[in-house]
Amino acid sequence: MDILKDILHDIKPTEVEQKELKEMSNKIINKINKIIKENPKYSVVIGVVQVGSTARNTHLRNNYDIDIFLIFDKNTDREILEEIGLEVGKKAVEELGGKYWVEYAEHPYTSAVIGKYSLDIVPCYKIRWGEKIISAVDRTPLHNEFLKRKLEKNKLCDEIRLFKKFLKGIGIYGSDLKTKGFSGYLCELLVIYYGSFIEVLKNAKDWKIGERIILEDIYKIYNLDGDFKFRDFDAPLIVYDPVDINRNVAAALSKENFCKFIFYASMFLKNPSKEFFYNYCEHVDKKLEDREYGALLTLKIKRDKDIVDDIIYPQMEKLQKSINKIIQENEFVVLRCDIHADGEFCYLSWEFLVYELPNIRVKEGPSIFKKDRVERFIKKYDKHFIKGCRLYAYTTRKYKNVYDLFNDIVNGNLKGKISYPKYVNPENGEICKMYIKSTIKI
Repeated sequence: MDILKDILHDIKPTEVEQKELKEMSNKIINKINKIIKENPKYSVVIGVVQVGSTARNTHLRNNYDIDIFLIFDKNTDREILEEIGLEVGKKAVEELGGKYWVEYAEHPYTSAVIGKYSLDIVPCYKIRWGEKIISAVDRTPLHNEFLKRKLEKNKLCDEIRLFKKFLKGIGIYGSDLKTKGFSGYLCELLVIYYGSFIEVLKNAKDWKIGERIILEDIYKIYNLDGDFKFRDFDAPLIVYDPVDINRNVAAALSKENFCKFIFYASMFLKNPSKEFFYNYCEHVDKKLEDREYGALLTLKIKRDKDIVDDIIYPQMEKLQKSINKIIQENEFVVLRCDIHADGEFCYLSWEFLVYELPNIRVKEGPSIFKKDRVERFIKKYDKHFIKGCRLYAYTTRKYKNVYDLFNDIVNGNLKGKISYPKYVNPENGEICKMYIKSTIKI
């Protein structure tokens, strides 16, 4: 397919880029090894390895990320691992003339910039295949070992590049809690399993919810027979990790993004186009903008800059789901809702069919055969009637206008009815946009 050759020409790192990256990676590793060798205190570090896409030659052009893992003896105390991991990382960066800062995941690690290169120096424990991890990142060196062996043998690096670029183009590359898409590791495993980028798409177009993928290597590595019962996962896509068969590599992938991938894979195969690789989701959004709108409302909430997206986004989702329940209870129709955040604010957005409803409302009551409930209902609601075998009543709405509902939310009047998350608290927010471009009539 000619367009794939053109895409690859655009996204594959140049020879100069590759050479410079390799030189810088070796320079960093040599510096770290020298620091470890010179101080007996650091003897608990038993290995230094580069991991990630730049180590495996599956990265895209202009990716200057270098990930270095310091492998510690598994008998090392967690406090010592953290202390030495940071000491070695900071010293290496200082001696190489870079700028560092400390990031936090399960344990702290060193992040840095050296010239145009972004660097992470991460401590982990040495584990064997199938062995229980001690910290969350312990599998990574084994992932790297497995992938390098498979990729060198099958020469699939360019196929992986195409797959990653396709996923970036349709907006579902990345396993963070903001994106909920495909991780780089998942991309590499899928290409290894199917054999090429196009074969991934050809098979994916027929995937169903709960699709299971088991690499042949897993049976060999763990000496399993064909009748072995793998663990079940409640997930749209299940890809068993060769390093830990009780882990689903695709766990972060949302059902919506799973379905998006199937849809766009099928579309691309029917009508191949470069557009899919270059911000295709923006192209789709622009098409959707050219339409009539309902009532638009955005809740803008100040965010704490020290709280990372992987904490912020789940709390935004929780808040929006909670608000959606109260919206539904009050019979406002949501056409579309969305969340996003920048460095200063969280934004929760809704599009409603209409922003105002009639004052009158029909309240559903009990079956006429539920005598006790019937008595309570007719005492509470005077204007009642029977439809089928159930009581109903005419009553007055509490919220005629959706703005009034949101006003109560930001004023804290609905505590107990909706969630008020710690880092995305609507009481710290404001209703910053409420307009009707072209209200749809009902």
